[in-house]
Amino acid sequence: MNPARFTLVLFLSLLVCANAYLFGQGTDLGTIRGTVTDQSGAVVPNASVVILDLGTGTARETKTSSRGEYQIFGLKSGNYKVTVSAQGMSTADITGIVLKGSDVIGANAVLKVSTANEQVVVTAEAPTIDTQDQTISNTISHREVIDLPRDSRDVYQFLFLNPNITQGVDSGEFKFLGFQSYGANFTLDGQRATNTIFGSPSTSEPSLEAVGELNVLSNDFSAEYAGIANIRITTKRGESQVHGSVFYNNKNSALAALQIQDQQGIRDFVPTQFASRYPTPYFNFNDFGGSLGGPIPGLKKTWFFLAYERNVLRQPVNISNHKLPHPALWTGDFSQLDPSIQPTVPDDIFSQLTPQEVATDTTGTCDPNDHADCRFSTIPSRFLNANTQKLIQVYFPKISPAVAVDPETGQIRDLFQTLLPGGSTRDLGTLRIDHDFSDKDHVYGVYNAQALTGTTSPVFSPMTGLGLTQRDIRDNTLSLSYLRTIRNNVINEARGGFNREFNFAHSNTTLQSFLSSIGFDQNAINAYADVVGHSQLSTHGHPLIDLGSNFVAFGRNGDRSTERQQHQYPVTFGDTLTWVIKNHNLKMGADFVRNVAQDGFAASRANPRGRITYRGSDTDPFANFLLGEPASRVFFIQSARPIMDVHNWEQGYFFQDDWKVTPKLTVNLGLRYELISPFVDAHDIMLNFDPTFNNNTGRFIIASDKTAQFLDPRIAQTTLPVVTAANSHLGIGRGLLRTDKNNFAPRVGVALRLGEKSVVRGGYGLYFPTSAAQGIRDPLSTNAFNQTTQKRSLGFNQQQLQPWPFPLTGGDVVQNTIYTSSLSFNAVPVNLQQPRLQQYNATYERELGLRTSVRFSYLGITSSGLIGGKDLNEIEPSNVPWGTTQDPTGEGIGDGVHFCSPDDGDCAPTKAEFARTPYPTLGDYLLSFGNYGHSQSNAFQTQLEHRYSNGLMFNASYTYTDQKSTGIDGGNSSLGGVPYNPFNPERDYTQDAWISRHRFIFYGIYELPVGRGKKFGSGFSRWADTAIGGWQTSFQMFAKTGTAFTPYWTCDNCGNGVRMVGPGNIAVESVDALGDFADFIGYRPLVVGNYKQHVGDQVFNPNAFAPPPMGADVFNNPGIARKNLLWGPGAWGVNFGLHKDFKFTERLTATLGADFNNIFNHPIRMPDLDFADGSFAYLGGFNIQIDPSTLQPQFRDFNFVNPDFARLFSTFQQEGVDSRRTVRLRLRITF
Repeated sequence: MNPARFTLVLFLSLLVCANAYLFGQGTDLGTIRGTVTDQSGAVVPNASVVILDLGTGTARETKTSSRGEYQIFGLKSGNYKVTVSAQGMSTADITGIVLKGSDVIGANAVLKVSTANEQVVVTAEAPTIDTQDQTISNTISHREVIDLPRDSRDVYQFLFLNPNITQGVDSGEFKFLGFQSYGANFTLDGQRATNTIFGSPSTSEPSLEAVGELNVLSNDFSAEYAGIANIRITTKRGESQVHGSVFYNNKNSALAALQIQDQQGIRDFVPTQFASRYPTPYFNFNDFGGSLGGPIPGLKKTWFFLAYERNVLRQPVNISNHKLPHPALWTGDFSQLDPSIQPTVPDDIFSQLTPQEVATDTTGTCDPNDHADCRFSTIPSRFLNANTQKLIQVYFPKISPAVAVDPETGQIRDLFQTLLPGGSTRDLGTLRIDHDFSDKDHVYGVYNAQALTGTTSPVFSPMTGLGLTQRDIRDNTLSLSYLRTIRNNVINEARGGFNREFNFAHSNTTLQSFLSSIGFDQNAINAYADVVGHSQLSTHGHPLIDLGSNFVAFGRNGDRSTERQQHQYPVTFGDTLTWVIKNHNLKMGADFVRNVAQDGFAASRANPRGRITYRGSDTDPFANFLLGEPASRVFFIQSARPIMDVHNWEQGYFFQDDWKVTPKLTVNLGLRYELISPFVDAHDIMLNFDPTFNNNTGRFIIASDKTAQFLDPRIAQTTLPVVTAANSHLGIGRGLLRTDKNNFAPRVGVALRLGEKSVVRGGYGLYFPTSAAQGIRDPLSTNAFNQTTQKRSLGFNQQQLQPWPFPLTGGDVVQNTIYTSSLSFNAVPVNLQQPRLQQYNATYERELGLRTSVRFSYLGITSSGLIGGKDLNEIEPSNVPWGTTQDPTGEGIGDGVHFCSPDDGDCAPTKAEFARTPYPTLGDYLLSFGNYGHSQSNAFQTQLEHRYSNGLMFNASYTYTDQKSTGIDGGNSSLGGVPYNPFNPERDYTQDAWISRHRFIFYGIYELPVGRGKKFGSGFSRWADTAIGGWQTSFQMFAKTGTAFTPYWTCDNCGNGVRMVGPGNIAVESVDALGDFADFIGYRPLVVGNYKQHVGDQVFNPNAFAPPPMGADVFNNPGIARKNLLWGPGAWGVNFGLHKDFKFTERLTATLGADFNNIFNHPIRMPDLDFADGSFAYLGGFNIQIDPSTLQPQFRDFNFVNPDFARLFSTFQQEGVDSRRTVRLRLRITF
């Protein structure tokens, strides 16, 4: 067997085997249909219709019906020509047909009577408007993908050219008109490419060389498709002739402008011992690759296409810190410090000091009978612990002891800065094979692979010895399709595929190798593992070591990036049967998705590799660490859970009737039914709280008996029952939720042609978002597990906490009670349902001639059942104090008499106050996620489009949107957010986040009509054509008004105790001014002035905002700022490309050019989520105190007033336009 035939047999074998179990997502195949009439308007039956695929040269034939209608479906994306002929009549050719995705193209023909001796061919252009259905869609072609100037080679960045998709919380994040930042369905050649965990696009995508088109069904699409929007990538096909490309791109910092924050940094820069000049950003991007496609020799009707590209980034990673201890301290030299902060000599060390060491190495009173104030100026080297010294030598940054020291703190005087070499490498490959067994049997298969390795962030700054976080992503995606023409009016497509994504971020050491690297022998390693669990030794990461408030810790609290898996393995199958019965085009079928998601987020909660804490003032903690002294306290997890490993099924069944009522009127009737099962954990590590059980006293529900080993023992102290799902009698399975069986989605549309040039169309449909595992990851799989246990030296255990190398050994387990340790859980109603979107539109579309059309649309979207959170243990604000008295015994119970000090953390509720909470034995973060929210979006949209002809294409759109919501969009996929006032969430029915009222998008390509074969200069010599001909320009721009933000204060001492004490006496720490699960206690301000007034360079007046009320009106005071009160600045940006073709032969062309991203270097000051929450909308922090007489909380002072509130001192990427001007040089050769 020759190699070509062997390849085909292997491919077909794979297709047959795979179809037994693989699964897919809606067809990518389109339809061409039309009506054939004569000059009088009478229909022409039995006319011959031939549809020619111009790419491969293959043809499909049919006849017109008795109504003069024809239809051929199951066509792949591409360019087509329709030829219509009938006996005794002229032949009509309809050209310029560009079929995109699942489009239905109308191509009507008019035949003239002719004599037998005449051969008349009448050529007509295909229409440029949609006259067949109600769908609002947009398609980016391969030409536009290659030629438009964009900020990256990520195909999903082109989604920002769609008027119904805007940027969300950050660059590269999407916000869908009328909904939130998740819920769309992404597919790659029909195979699911939606991130199973977050609902965003996965990293599985092809090279831009392989993208045939990017098709977006954004509103009112048919019942065949799932999601709130449908984003479909279709790869290129091989054609009848061999074609290919080779390219190289480069973008580097030498050709880039500075961001405004860098410009300000240069102005403010003062040389230090670590940086003699401002560290201007450096980067170097290199992209290269190519493609090849054509017929496979020796195999008839078989075509191949393959593409490969590599993206290489080299960009140093900035390391900085201002709390690093001076390197002299690392070896025990504290002599440069003020004596008052030099470390106290521990008792066990003082007894070993020689008189000479006391005389030379200590200060203060060092009398053997009174050495409480005896301090080290220098720790004798013999006392320095070998393990902690090794840790410093290996993992602390390499710094000369000659650098300046701050004698008042022991820190390095200046900001420590250095750079580590970083970067990433990404490889993408695509192979597609198409084969026609016959005129009735067609198959194709596409394999996409991607591999990314990168080091772009530190494991922990400034500990350079830990290195950079390693990221490893590998995607393998297979898509298969078999199309069978059963009869001329019946066709079936079966689709299947899988998408396997391995995604792993980790540090450079395992716990075992880390402990070994600092000198632990196997005995010490085993002793450490006896506490944290031996399974942790093979995981990546290290202990967290707290070194006091003066110095940076070694490690990050709750660091989830040292070992974070985010694997996903969706498998899909789908089948679509199309059956034409007279004037009814019927489609029916189903699609199935099995999602698998594995996420290390849950397993890394609460420092599973241990936490070692040194407490004390000034430099004492660090000195005790150097000495290897026992820690003040240690934390560990008794039964750490493994990574979350969940799966679920999504099923969709649909029926669609596109009814051609008359040649001018089409009615679209569809019904979709979706069945999405709850996610189930492979290890059954899930817990839910049922608040309604036993007259609302509540109970815990676990997946099965296997869950019990991971439960915190303190759950028993709550006295609430714990039952398995099977014994709950709630009709739930191991996923702890009921399957939502009510997702029927009717879809109706109508399209009425008004003559040959215009159409009125519109429709209504019900839609549901796709599932995302994050919705259960946090509330059911994470927050109830990995609860920490604390050990201290309290004198009960004969063996107290030990010195290094046994820092976790010994000690007394702190016996926490429900009062001294606030256990937090989440509750998800077992009847939780998918949010529901009602989409409707009314559209007028008209052809203007010259392949130009205009569209005017009203787009309405009503969403209900948006998922949000409420804290079930929150009590309604009142003037009755809660938790404001002292806890004299440390048992977590207030005495009800003596006022407490929030600064000291000695506040606690009385038992009577505990009893006022709905669930007295549970903690203060009992968030319940349910279908609480709703939204309404009304948009007017107009779009002017010129399809590519004569070297020109452009697309311009304007959208006015009024979108309000009670929901919170913090980019948290299906989790939603937390309303500020859970007792009246309707007060937050205000402007939705990340939506601009006005948005304009404009992009295009223009090939100058100068040069050989062009309108001007067709007679140029080769040299003249080389210099003057072959120029192309391309551009893309956006302009939009600002988005809205919420001003807020933080209460900086409200959470110092075990339970929260603060404004409103609401009993919970979950109060969140922003609703985005922030790790601070946030309150909205009182508006007391004209906040819209500019003050200097602050775009809002900070003096217009006061601290919140302290009592019953903390939420409902009319002056409280509402959600998204502040409208931020608008933005605009322009990308421009200039390219020159050098034509060597008819088929060989080289293109040299440059893409200027943000060509005008216009600062884009529109804040992203991090900047808005951390600076732009943050007013500052305040402290409270307790009134001694009333025991009421009251405002004490401002802990911090943010000077950068409402200041726009940074620039950001926005909608595919860079934050400053960058230049991408490009060379491309096509043949």
